[in-house]
Amino acid sequence: MSRLGLPFYGLTLSPEDKVRVHQEIFHLCYSSNGAFTHDEVYSMPIYLRYFNMNMLVEQRSRENKAAKDASEDPKSSKSIVKKSF
Repeated sequence: MSRLGLPFYGLTLSPEDKVRVHQEIFHLCYSSNGAFTHDEVYSMPIYLRYFNMNMLVEQRSRENKAAKDASEDPKSSKSIVKKSF
């Protein structure tokens, strides 16, 4: 619960918004590898939750691009040396 006793500081959310907010909370907790707990994210100010979500998305995009670049690098596939015995 937030400091004011009402979730999200008393905002009235539509059912669709409630689903979206809880999806954000889940993804932030799940994808942060334990850096955040549900209670921390739930009571986190909205702007800070958005900031952390955006940073997580940017980081994952950089990781995916680096993995894609590494898999497409022709040098990496030719670096396997077969040894003859």
